[in-house]
Amino acid sequence: MGLPKLGGWAGKILRVNLENRKISTEDTVKYARDFLGGRALNSFLLLNELAPETRSSDPENMLIFGVGCLVGTLAPGACRVSIDTKSPYNEGKGSANFGGHFGAELKFAGFDHVVITGKSPEPVYLWVQDGKAEIRSAASLWGKTTGETEAGLREELGDPRIQVASIGPAGERGVRGSIIFTTPGKAAAGSGVGWVMGNKKLKAIAARGRGEIRAADPKGFMAAVDRSLQKIKASPYAEGWRKGIIEAKFLPESPVWDFFASVRNGQDEFWPMEKRINLTGLERGVPRYKKRMMSCLACPVGCIPFSKIDEGRYKGTRGAGYWINSATYSTKLDLDQAEASLRFHLLMNELGLDGDMCSTSLAWAFECFEKGLLTPADCGGLGLRWGDAEAILAMQQKLAYREGIGDFLGDGVKESARKLGKGSEFWASQMKGQDSVDPYRAGKGWGFGCAISPVGGRHLRGAVSAPSVTGPKNLAWAPTRYENIPEAVFWQSQTKEIEDLAGFCIFVGTWSGAHALEVSDYVDLISSSTGLALTEEELMKVARRGLNLEKAFNTLHAGFDRGDDYPPPRFMEEEIRSGPYAGAKCEKEKWDKMLDRFYELNGWDRQTGWPTRKGMEELGLGEIAERLDRVGRLK
Repeated sequence: MGLPKLGGWAGKILRVNLENRKISTEDTVKYARDFLGGRALNSFLLLNELAPETRSSDPENMLIFGVGCLVGTLAPGACRVSIDTKSPYNEGKGSANFGGHFGAELKFAGFDHVVITGKSPEPVYLWVQDGKAEIRSAASLWGKTTGETEAGLREELGDPRIQVASIGPAGERGVRGSIIFTTPGKAAAGSGVGWVMGNKKLKAIAARGRGEIRAADPKGFMAAVDRSLQKIKASPYAEGWRKGIIEAKFLPESPVWDFFASVRNGQDEFWPMEKRINLTGLERGVPRYKKRMMSCLACPVGCIPFSKIDEGRYKGTRGAGYWINSATYSTKLDLDQAEASLRFHLLMNELGLDGDMCSTSLAWAFECFEKGLLTPADCGGLGLRWGDAEAILAMQQKLAYREGIGDFLGDGVKESARKLGKGSEFWASQMKGQDSVDPYRAGKGWGFGCAISPVGGRHLRGAVSAPSVTGPKNLAWAPTRYENIPEAVFWQSQTKEIEDLAGFCIFVGTWSGAHALEVSDYVDLISSSTGLALTEEELMKVARRGLNLEKAFNTLHAGFDRGDDYPPPRFMEEEIRSGPYAGAKCEKEKWDKMLDRFYELNGWDRQTGWPTRKGMEELGLGEIAERLDRVGRLK
């Protein structure tokens, strides 16, 4: 009997070994019901095929591009690609995600997932077109920025509609915080995914396809699409996001600033009004450098601002990208100059740098300088003073090219602090070995979600900010209190897993954007597209299965346990200095209670944080439970 014919998927997984140049394919559908696609299927492939003794730098490490099962259809906001690997930060699960048009183009070319193994002896790129794949030389592209790489490939291949995912100079030079970038302004950041791609000498993947993705139930699917569109259009938050993130959420007077900022490397979590006004750069209520809004594929929101600086020192700086990133990086470095901040952010994309890692490592260095542990001689003659735009931009270049002190900082803040010592470890903001840009003390839901993230210190998993825009709508909780935070983060973690396996953007779903689509909408869209008649309970079970695959991977490969789910020491020992939440910190006794409850909800052991046999078997992961048991890491 042949495999069942289902809708929604392109139907094939592409496997590419860069070392022996072997290219093969396998059917996607055999994994369909258990994992659906995206991050969940990536997690299964990693855990099932990668030996725990394999290091992130080994040729055997896998770099997997997993397109969501609804990407390439008309499902609103379905455009995302999950990229998973073994992380160079901690040898645990590495995961990142981007939107744009690349994922749909990959599916139109015939592939739902691309699994990269091996190391090429020289720079190459992968050309994927209409069911075929070819490894080609990237000698002429090596050393170029991401923008130059995309333009070069479109010219070389003779098609302006080719979609490209590439690394920049940072990934080539082994900066641990390197991204994989695609347009418009979309970075798969975190976990060192760009580092792994550079380690394999893979400069880019270029994709072009003329296929189509068919729904199993076209009439039912279009009805579900129409209902989803109406919900997004009716959302009171969607209108703001269409204008831009400043207007939607970060006007200077917005209360979100009061618990959003990790100021001067976490010395504080409050930024004064004057600095907010300077940074937002408003003229008549609109950022003066924003020119227009852009959109990913199939998105009814269009939240990406395209910006250009027309005059002054940074004249000519242009590009697409979220202003929110500028705000996060800028508070970390106390940079309140709008144009310099925008340039800092847009250069991250061109250089292939993870802005979280760059700003966190730089902020740590600035604090070391402030405390006398680094000198101008250590920093190539630079004086590292908070808010100094020229010093910040110069340090960014040094880091991207691993020049001088940039080489010292290039492996992340944990490693930098280990090498320097002298107490600098205390203000190295990192979770599970990965640089963490986020605040933890005022917004308990945000901080807890960052801390328990399986990839370490990233907020795009379970972090919740406010009940109006994140978390379940029927749960009473407050962002600055501990009560019911585990329940909110547990729910948010599951819905984010659903969004990643289907390919939805968080800004149309359950997380801090339009807050429009819910699990029932995902069920309708996935069921009618794929032909799998799922219930809400079944879809949530698939999500929990994906989350437990990540937990098992981290337990087996990185040895993580309960001790890895606490925030950085600074946030547990130092209080917020100023603002409405002055005096707040993360209290260990209350944090312990949150962890106890969170582990209970997930079916994990309270004492260790490890998976349990009962929990794994309920999810159909009994074989993985046996593997955990054989090494003594199952309860």
